[in-house]
Amino acid sequence: MQKYQYINTQMNLDGLVGRIKKARRVAVDIEADSFHHFFEKVCLIQVAVARDIYLVDPLAGLELSAFLDVLADTTVIFHDGGYDLRMMRSSFGFEPRGGVFDTMLAAQILGCRQFGLAAMLDEVLAVSMVKGQQKADWSHRPLSEKMLAYAGDDVLHLAELADCLSARLKELGRTQWHKESCQWMAKAAAVEKEPPDKDRQWRIKGARELTKRQLAFVRQLWRWRDHEARKADRPPFKILGNQQLIHLALWAQSHPGASLNKGPRLPRHCTHRRFARIEKAIAQAQAMPESSWPGPLKTVRAPRWSSADKELADVLRDKCRQIAEGLGIEPFVIAARATIAVIARKRPATIAQLADCGPMMQWQAKLLWPTVKSLIGA
Repeated sequence: MQKYQYINTQMNLDGLVGRIKKARRVAVDIEADSFHHFFEKVCLIQVAVARDIYLVDPLAGLELSAFLDVLADTTVIFHDGGYDLRMMRSSFGFEPRGGVFDTMLAAQILGCRQFGLAAMLDEVLAVSMVKGQQKADWSHRPLSEKMLAYAGDDVLHLAELADCLSARLKELGRTQWHKESCQWMAKAAAVEKEPPDKDRQWRIKGARELTKRQLAFVRQLWRWRDHEARKADRPPFKILGNQQLIHLALWAQSHPGASLNKGPRLPRHCTHRRFARIEKAIAQAQAMPESSWPGPLKTVRAPRWSSADKELADVLRDKCRQIAEGLGIEPFVIAARATIAVIARKRPATIAQLADCGPMMQWQAKLLWPTVKSLIGA
């Protein structure tokens, strides 16, 4: 079993800061608690400096600013780091300044068909990983030895994996492709999320075919569930599942005035005040005038396609597939299907206009531009 140092004191964290300052790069992974809490947060930060593993506990009341600052100035190795970067930014305001090397992006650019860390380690390094703690509650303390060992294993081999993939990228002349892809990932992780559409967020799976009257009950019950989830800091599905919510809404709509005690069976935690708040939500939906019932979701009309646009998109997709096959990579790595559709409609006249269609990275646009130019006649 891999040894690690569990960092839950300021003295040990200060020692790690000194170690990172001397390092050229570090491997990083995080564990969060979105499966167990409404307000998700980073619960553990795994750091590998060479072959030494450090597990930093951000819930131990540590002053993390110096640690995060020195980490930001170091080249950071992630595997599928988009989520990790978003979480570290939302939890700590972390933004990498020293660059990022993402092993999953490298695998895609190299043409690997499996991108998961376990699969990559097995394929490239012949290393087997033992999984099984993905749904653990990482906010719970103390963390078990099994959980800590699992967490450390996630970063143990990342640097070695990055070295192997980096050599292959250099051999194939794709180092710059990967560098740009990592920069885009880091930039995307720093973009603030748009506020949720209040007319869309409550429309859960199964609500599309319901009547306006039934939707009124779904909306009120969804608002009740959202309130309870926030109040309890629990994921909504742990308050009431979507299908249970739909079932309860349909029952309430078809049984006006009936006692909830005679309705569908509710989870055991839906008692006392919570039960009373469900009854209140149902009563509000019941009393709602027809003018306030929600209507069908307004859909954004897709741009009109001409037969020539459709034909061009088909040809572009085929050409993109041929280019990808020649490079030994998947077509989506060059251009997503939606991007190709935009290209077919907009008919870009320059490589800059082509890049705006995705938007696409420069290396992607350069790969596709000769084909687009010849087909469009730009």
